[in-house]
Amino acid sequence: MVAGKDAIVSKTEVEGKAGVEGKAGVEGKAGVEGKAGVEDKAGVEGAAEVEGRGDLRAKSEGAGANQPSGTVRAGKPARSIWSWVFRILAGFEVAIICLLMLFAATFFGTLEQTQVGLYQTLQKYFDMEALFVIPELHGKIIPLPIPGTFWVSAVLVVNMTLGGLIRARKGWKTAGVLISHFSMIFLLVAGGVSQISKKEGVMHVYQGDRSDYARSYTEPTIEIYPLSDQGTRSRPFVVDTQHLSGLKPEGSLTVRLPEEVPFDLRVTGFLRSSDLLQVARSKNQYDGEKIVDGFFLKETKRAQQEETNLTGCYLTVLDKGGAVLQELVLHYNGMLFPTPVTAQVNGKRYEFSLTRWIWPMPFEVELDKTLGEYWPGTRDPSWFQSDITKVEGELREEYSIVMNKPMRHKGVTLYQASWAPPAPGGRPSSGFAIVQNPSDQWPKWSLYIASFGLMLHFGMKLTRFLGSSVPKKKKTHV
Repeated sequence: MVAGKDAIVSKTEVEGKAGVEGKAGVEGKAGVEGKAGVEDKAGVEGAAEVEGRGDLRAKSEGAGANQPSGTVRAGKPARSIWSWVFRILAGFEVAIICLLMLFAATFFGTLEQTQVGLYQTLQKYFDMEALFVIPELHGKIIPLPIPGTFWVSAVLVVNMTLGGLIRARKGWKTAGVLISHFSMIFLLVAGGVSQISKKEGVMHVYQGDRSDYARSYTEPTIEIYPLSDQGTRSRPFVVDTQHLSGLKPEGSLTVRLPEEVPFDLRVTGFLRSSDLLQVARSKNQYDGEKIVDGFFLKETKRAQQEETNLTGCYLTVLDKGGAVLQELVLHYNGMLFPTPVTAQVNGKRYEFSLTRWIWPMPFEVELDKTLGEYWPGTRDPSWFQSDITKVEGELREEYSIVMNKPMRHKGVTLYQASWAPPAPGGRPSSGFAIVQNPSDQWPKWSLYIASFGLMLHFGMKLTRFLGSSVPKKKKTHV
């Protein structure tokens, strides 16, 4: 046995301590640190442990034959480009920037909403097509470009998935935090799904009638009805609202109709808010607008409530070769069934109508009974209720829809929105607000998940705190 600070006893019983400490027995303080029989960092003079990025190079000077091997700590390899990308996307910096951008968009959007209305604000700040937004208040541009909130939220989802789930510490102590992070991601995804696939409309049904479609409040469309010799309508051809929604007054849209229709269409001068005026009666308002059959469209100030704006456009009928056949002017007059424009093309009559977009529902609604009351001295309904039958194939189910108590089925929600008493000799009617949204209940579920995760996390924290606060009994040694 060799006494000394740097002495090493290999697999030998040491006075005062028996056996091997670590992998080697050391007298005094000389033990084995890690896998090497070395006190502190030095074991055998001449044995060098290279840490960091170097290799271990052992020198044999002063080292015995039984010298244990030193610990090799390999240096950290250079990070790849993907590891840097992962670190950036999962970092707190990205999360903070995203939250600041969302705050700025919400702040300026709230202020701007009071001037232009909810619809235009949502389209400007929160639409999928909005990549960058320039805030505008009282007609003055604020030079602060803000990324569209849809894409900021998408980046935040990636950030929270990588940083809040994948890179986060995992274990029973962090289970509540992970669940809460997942609920936040779930909530953001619900908003994205709603933005992409949500549809809103209204359905008007008279008592005793059925309906299987909803009409949009705001989105325009053009319907083309072929007419028979008796004047009855055939199934219409519809111009998708997605093509018209983004059309500007100076823009032009060419619509290619199916081969069974002997013409195509070109839409120009599309106005979101307009009046249809006759030249003979409105000469003082005419300012060089295009005139068709003695009428022209006059652009008006856009109302904050988008559903009250009356859209209009000019329609050019083209043959399949692109030659102009006829010019028409279309205008939505705000009625449930707008007055169409009739034209004859190649000896066959057609009706053209600019109306609100209609979309089919997965079931029919039959209005069995509707009741309502007005506020005293007004024509505003204070309470209304509809008893309906949902018809889906051969399946019939009865529901009662009351204010704030809607009917939900297959991602479609029916709210009682309006009620009209019967006209003399007529029947009462109900208006239902229709919302088709597959993620309708997801925000509620995410709230439940977040509540469970936070209760679990703080419950475990409280349990550990109470456990550590109880004084432990000291053990008595005999």
